[in-house]
Amino acid sequence: MILRLATSLNVLFDPKRVTPEMAIERLAKAGFEALDFNFCDWLFDGSPFTGNEWAKWIDGIGRKAKSVGIPITQSHGPIFNKFADDERTRWLTHMSHRSIEAAGMLGAQWIVFEPETISGAFDEAHIAYLRQRNLDWFAELLKTAEKAGVGIALENNADAFLRRERKIRRHYCSVPAELIDLVDAFNHPLIGICWDTGHANIQQLDQPAALRAIGKRLKALHIQDNDGLHDQHVLPFFGTIDWRPIVDALREIEYEGDFTYEVHNSVRPLPDELRDAALKLAVSIGRYLLNERNDEFKPNAR
Repeated sequence: MILRLATSLNVLFDPKRVTPEMAIERLAKAGFEALDFNFCDWLFDGSPFTGNEWAKWIDGIGRKAKSVGIPITQSHGPIFNKFADDERTRWLTHMSHRSIEAAGMLGAQWIVFEPETISGAFDEAHIAYLRQRNLDWFAELLKTAEKAGVGIALENNADAFLRRERKIRRHYCSVPAELIDLVDAFNHPLIGICWDTGHANIQQLDQPAALRAIGKRLKALHIQDNDGLHDQHVLPFFGTIDWRPIVDALREIEYEGDFTYEVHNSVRPLPDELRDAALKLAVSIGRYLLNERNDEFKPNAR
């Protein structure tokens, strides 16, 4: 298994001092081989992504990535309560469609979205209801994805997030069986799964078993570590995840996507003068995990 080491551009998100083009140059110099563009970062007032010249802005970012030879292969759509009925939700839905169009312009193969949840009994009937609501909502996005030639990767989440944020006891698709069932219901080549290792750690899942069950449905990764309680988005080995079995499982299922970091909290809090050193550490950790010659991470190594 030969995977490219990738990172989200948001690891250097600092719009007052660091443009996306500057971030691309620094990430390429650090040794990353591919990038993820997170559109969540660019939904603020005055953002170039929300204005009328957004396509020109995206085009410039794409040209910069090509000029330094580092492809943008993955992206992340807006995160919001998709089933709410208000003006903000309608605007974010519009931005979701725009994100897919922009991902296509950048050459990204997949854009990540999270399935949505409504409070209820979470019995068989409620799960079936949530399944259908998500099928209906994402079906509209899928029309845009087909035109843009971009796949939608649905991401696992964690029950703890909604318990804290919306007092909902469960998050639909926080367990592999629900996520697999939802993706299989689409039966469409442009619908797959993104596995977030940090979310799965908080959910206390057997991650290797989950990855084996997901198999070829896996199209994208969010590689991050945490303490098992909080979504900390730190580098591997800075939390409680056991990484060897996860890498082994990725090899076993012959995962073909990128090994993509979402580790902004290991880099962004630092003074800018220290961030490039942190990026080099991140690359070293990624290469250690993915190095086929490292016996510690070979399947069947003892």
